[in-house]
Amino acid sequence: MAQPIIIYAVCFDISDDRIRRNVGKILLGYGDRVQESVFEIAVKTPYQLHQLIGQLRPLLEESDKLRFYRLCANCREQSHVIGEGRIADWPNAIIIC
Repeated sequence: MAQPIIIYAVCFDISDDRIRRNVGKILLGYGDRVQESVFEIAVKTPYQLHQLIGQLRPLLEESDKLRFYRLCANCREQSHVIGEGRIADWPNAIIIC
């Protein structure tokens, strides 16, 4: 049986343009940019999240901030968007044949 997808909102405050672009490129490999410095990403396991954090941490300067907020299915169902876009709605499982 496939494991459920784990979804996070990731937001950051990074002052250096180069670092901000690099962080954005990496996060795009995991999900969608929903605002300039906010992404909704999906990982398959807590270990995959740990690997992502390990990849991002060395890029950051001491004053940079990067936060991950877990978005459970119930929380996503009760979330709202004003304007363009949607709340992350990846399936609970992906079946690969």
